[in-house]
Amino acid sequence: MNPGKRQYLEVILPLKFNGGFAYYYVPEGVTDPLERGSWVVVTMVHKRYLAVVNRSGCPLPDGLPAGKILPIEKVAGVRPLPSVQLDLWQAVAEYYLCTVGEVFKSAYPAAFFHQTEKKREINRPQPAAAAAMEVTLSADQQEAMNKIEAYFENGRRTVLLDGITSSGKTEIYIQLAKKHLHSGRSVLYLVPEIAMSRQLERRLGKAVGDSLLVYHSKQTAPVRKKIFDKLVCGDGNYLILGTRSALFLPIVNLGFIIVDEEHDASYKQDDPAPRYNGRDVALMMAAKLSLNTLLGSSTPSLESLYNVATGKYAVVKLRKKYYGAEDAPVTVIDMGKVYRLHNARGSFSMQLVNMMAARLKENRQVMVFRSRRSYSSFIQCDCCGDTLRCPHCNVSLTYHKYNNSLSCHYCGWHAPFETVCKRCGGTYVTRGSGTERLVEELQELFPEAVIARFDAETAATRTAEKKILGDFESGATDILVGTQMITKGFDFENLSLVAVIGADSILSLQDFRADEKALYLLEQLRGRVSRREGTGLMAIQTMQADHPVLQALQNGDRDAFRAQMLEQRKLFGFPPYIRLLQLTLKNPSTEELHHSCRLVARELTARKVTDFTPAIAPAVDRIAGKYIRYIWIKLPRNAASRLKKASIAKAVEAAHAASPSSEIIIDVDPL
Repeated sequence: MNPGKRQYLEVILPLKFNGGFAYYYVPEGVTDPLERGSWVVVTMVHKRYLAVVNRSGCPLPDGLPAGKILPIEKVAGVRPLPSVQLDLWQAVAEYYLCTVGEVFKSAYPAAFFHQTEKKREINRPQPAAAAAMEVTLSADQQEAMNKIEAYFENGRRTVLLDGITSSGKTEIYIQLAKKHLHSGRSVLYLVPEIAMSRQLERRLGKAVGDSLLVYHSKQTAPVRKKIFDKLVCGDGNYLILGTRSALFLPIVNLGFIIVDEEHDASYKQDDPAPRYNGRDVALMMAAKLSLNTLLGSSTPSLESLYNVATGKYAVVKLRKKYYGAEDAPVTVIDMGKVYRLHNARGSFSMQLVNMMAARLKENRQVMVFRSRRSYSSFIQCDCCGDTLRCPHCNVSLTYHKYNNSLSCHYCGWHAPFETVCKRCGGTYVTRGSGTERLVEELQELFPEAVIARFDAETAATRTAEKKILGDFESGATDILVGTQMITKGFDFENLSLVAVIGADSILSLQDFRADEKALYLLEQLRGRVSRREGTGLMAIQTMQADHPVLQALQNGDRDAFRAQMLEQRKLFGFPPYIRLLQLTLKNPSTEELHHSCRLVARELTARKVTDFTPAIAPAVDRIAGKYIRYIWIKLPRNAASRLKKASIAKAVEAAHAASPSSEIIIDVDPL
């Protein structure tokens, strides 16, 4: 074919591709219409990829010779993506300083389309039938819903539902979702974690029947592909319940977005790129489609409270619990005094032991929270004090008693545990306590109680997770010990005591968000025991009994404490009053790493980016054999930040070109 008569395509490959796009031409014999969003099979460096057309019939960029352009291999048997999805990819790439190919790869991993070659045509699904089951709202819920709808009708696109735990936010979500389904539009319902979607699946299924689709990364590729096919056809309207990855589904008739637990850090993808926040991308999508968005939380993020204060969001408050229960009172146990008085049994104060015993005697259930899994958080020689550390990371090794092994929770290195110290011949002993050790201690304290553990080790599969939670819900388990996994949205009717062990591990983080995160976590835990009428109680063991977070929790002045945190952020120039960007530099050589840090600082300064910190070593400054440094950059919260971000990206590119051995990661709006 004469190069002058070729039809050229600008395509997106699932790669970190400089310039964002690659160019191919349409060979003779291809008669399929190729529009924006069409899927094609192409070859790049002797490897085949499924790519998406961004533009067809486009000119080649200057300097790109036509003779170097390859033909596409064929048109793939996948229905085209809606154009708005590609617009969203590019907006995400621009905001989070990555390539559009990285967004594509995150949205649709390679395994997702493993069946695309089998059949070109896809059976068009019949419209799903909504169930007839009704949800009855209380007077307070109905009033809140009326206010939300009034805001939307008056042109307010984003509403924050600030509802305390157990106030019935989910029922409001369901009612609003059903209204949109009945009007012929689909609804996207986002939750931060897969465990939450599993809890909600049965509840939403009863409300909307076959209209419910559930989507998350733990599903098999064929299941996710089936959901993709249903949505891209646009024949039915659905309630799509999913985690952040559901944002990139081709929902062609989307009418409404719900973001539950909008404050949750799990909405943020840390690795790989794009390092995006699902809540913020949902708002980005809503703006592009002129959709209404409802953000919900019992502990709203400071960013959302700031947006309410500046008038960007409307807010509706729900301050009464559905079952009329009050917030559980909080007892703070000063472990410093406990240890001085020798009034503890292992990790548990006698005060807490007695509280637990009283609950168990009444046939009530207890939940114990510890932020660390495993048996022991570190191992130390009782003679020379040597601490066993990971050979690849600057961190202590964790001991797992169930298989007598040591492991690193950062890089995954593991080895059998040997008790003899190689340095002095002394004996290694376990220090600190994780969930595995707490279970052992509780079995000694309460030998007749049925005790279970719920963490990443015991609930690794859906079957195991379902059994552990089902046993506790049914009353077959008396005490449930767990990590952060037990904090999210569970409703256990017979739960009467939540105990927090070692609260200092969440109160002493080196992070300007530490107090905010600790308050969120403790509020969520408190909510597990405040859901029904009764005498629920929360007990917190800590060495910092006078910590402001604990005082706010006890005194009930959480709103005042959040206002205080906002004032502190404003005073010291932290988000949400500015935008923050973090550069992470990694290198096996400290000398080369320091050189790269100096290069980055020089390139930033040359581009008039001046408000940044020197390179800072984090608490764990070596992971998987690579040393780590952070550079924090503050940006104004205005239109100028977009140009500054572009300058930062160029500075990083120049520094990496001069010192390619160092990895440089850009994280916009880090959490």
